[in-house]
Amino acid sequence: MAKVKANGITINYEQQGAGEPLVLIPYLAADHACYAFQVADYGKHFTCISLDPRGAGETDKPDGTYSMELFADDVAAFMKAIGVERAQ
Repeated sequence: MAKVKANGITINYEQQGAGEPLVLIPYLAADHACYAFQVADYGKHFTCISLDPRGAGETDKPDGTYSMELFADDVAAFMKAIGVERAQ
């Protein structure tokens, strides 16, 4: 597992496979483990980057109201922090 600081929080993520980046974003309140069964197959064609969103898994859980816009900002900042310009 790796961690990166983005959008004011520390985001936990896992990276596997090779190829074009594929960012796997869990549904609300889930962590990266929800993709455990898919990553093996996806990783044959893509670099799979699965993250724990704000408030889930090992990512920071700051107090306050969470919104879809905030989650989107987190993912955009996360991608920038790890050097991924575009992803599937």
